[in-house]
Amino acid sequence: MKKIFAALLFSFALYSCDDGDITVTSFDLEDSNLNLCEIDGKKVLWVVNNEDVYESMSLELDDNRLNDTLTQRILTLDVNDEPIEINLSGEDNRLVYRIYDGEITGRDYFCQGVPPGSPRVLEEYVSAGGTVTITTSFNDLGLNEDADADGDNVPNEVEGFDPDGGNHLDTDGDGIPDYLDIDDDNDNVETIDEENANPGEPVTDEGYLDTDTDGIPDYLDPDDDNDGVLTRHEVRQSDVEDGDISPRLLIIADDGDANYLKDELSEISFEHENQLDHSITRDYRSNIVISDFNLIRQDGSGEDIRFDSYNLGRLVVNNIPFELLTNRQQELLDAEEENEEETEETSTN
Repeated sequence: MKKIFAALLFSFALYSCDDGDITVTSFDLEDSNLNLCEIDGKKVLWVVNNEDVYESMSLELDDNRLNDTLTQRILTLDVNDEPIEINLSGEDNRLVYRIYDGEITGRDYFCQGVPPGSPRVLEEYVSAGGTVTITTSFNDLGLNEDADADGDNVPNEVEGFDPDGGNHLDTDGDGIPDYLDIDDDNDNVETIDEENANPGEPVTDEGYLDTDTDGIPDYLDPDDDNDGVLTRHEVRQSDVEDGDISPRLLIIADDGDANYLKDELSEISFEHENQLDHSITRDYRSNIVISDFNLIRQDGSGEDIRFDSYNLGRLVVNNIPFELLTNRQQELLDAEEENEEETEETSTN
């Protein structure tokens, strides 16, 4: 359905072109799912409409606060800072609305140094003044069953995500809340590998695997077989020294079960502090609102259209690498950096 510009102070006039008259009183571009590319150092957010009227809206931005590379196709990673505000001025930062004489393929048109000769631009409006406000947040938060920020197949709500007070559950106390922690019990077996039960295996009331039937699901149980040896320590020293810290690797029985799931095979163990890499990928959402601007018709007529506020839409980008360190990993990193600084100072002196 066409979305009427509520902020329009006066309507579009009758458009006249070689191919006939076109009357435009609305855009079907507000509150859109946006696309992103980079041309000549500028970020270009764009959306097209190929129904009824062939039209596009593109926002060109050149600002060093935006992501310096689009290999991840994300506009900004700043989710905890104040919204980014960019003034629309000149060729570097501008909003452009166009009408074409035929169907437009957005990526072919906006993501090349030289746009194709077809379709032909019939009308063009370019912004004068105004402010772009970019507000970015994580798009993987929430309490519905599909919200799973760490991708371990246990929803945020089940993992103690607190959207209001920030008092998130951290079962193992490692500094990473469960809803972002790929290993909620710090046993070096990822949650996604501990939650599901095979047919006939014991489960909790909620349906999660509970090997030792103690009422604690394996993914939250630091001793899955209740043999008195922590799951993380049911490994061989030689394996750990080779970098293989997962207890899932140690299988010494004919039935194929790992040592950490069999209480009668607890004699093989090695205590250590090594932890899994806890980094994950996350989903981002940037909302784009433009305020206090004019669109100037580029045919020399001087016709302009004033907007108080226009919600251009949102850019959603998924699976962006997100580094996470446990308290222990952060301590080790800080110590390593401190040693490097001391070594550098010593060599300099």
